[in-house]
Amino acid sequence: MNLELDGHIVLVTGSSRGLGRGLAASFLTEGATVILTGRDPHDLKAAAEHFRQRYGPGRVRAFLGDLGQQNLIDELARFVDQEFGQLNHLVCNIGSGRSVPPLKENAAEWQRMLEVNLLAAVSGVRGLLPLLQKSAAPADDATSITFISSICGVEPLGCPVAYAAAKSALISYAQNIARPLGPQGIRVNVVSPGNIIFPGSTWEDKLAKDQQAVEAMLKREVPLQRLGTVAEVANVVLFLASSRAAFVTGANWVVDGGQTRL
Repeated sequence: MNLELDGHIVLVTGSSRGLGRGLAASFLTEGATVILTGRDPHDLKAAAEHFRQRYGPGRVRAFLGDLGQQNLIDELARFVDQEFGQLNHLVCNIGSGRSVPPLKENAAEWQRMLEVNLLAAVSGVRGLLPLLQKSAAPADDATSITFISSICGVEPLGCPVAYAAAKSALISYAQNIARPLGPQGIRVNVVSPGNIIFPGSTWEDKLAKDQQAVEAMLKREVPLQRLGTVAEVANVVLFLASSRAAFVTGANWVVDGGQTRL
């Protein structure tokens, strides 16, 4: 695709591995300059070096730290400001669905799930919004925020309850901030993936443990009868950041092979 993202500055949180790394690669392929973030220094260094070798050193930056901490969000904002002075697109990808069975959550687990799947994104928007506002123009619609949620936040699917509730809240948050940010030229959308496989994913683990059970579930629950790929999620995220989606804001885009019914 040529989505005219050449020269755009994109920050993808949680992009040192997994889905986030795939999203970062897709933006780089489209000509954008990408800021990677991650907590693990080894993973972040490996991702940054790989991308610099492939796309050139000038188009890749890396920021190490746990963005669940507000002081590090502030440091990240200063880092982006010093490097570029503005930000065109923010992709909030931090999240985790690894939790306890339904009704086994205690207060600490609820707080942990909310911090990882909702509050990290809220803090990121609060800290980085001034940089997005610098790049935004009311008549342009070339600035965007995209949240990565989950189909677990769309309808009951047997997911961990605290995770599902946090992802549902993330969708609501995005849809509500889309209204005040729209007149400023900042579009806000959500992408809710279904069952996506990538290195280190839960579906990779499940396939290794019981491939027949996974295949039976896909045949029973997913009309397309397969797992999704990172590239298929990335295509939607790229579209939403591009001018092709200039009239799209406040929407939740489900990428799940038809699994959800609502």
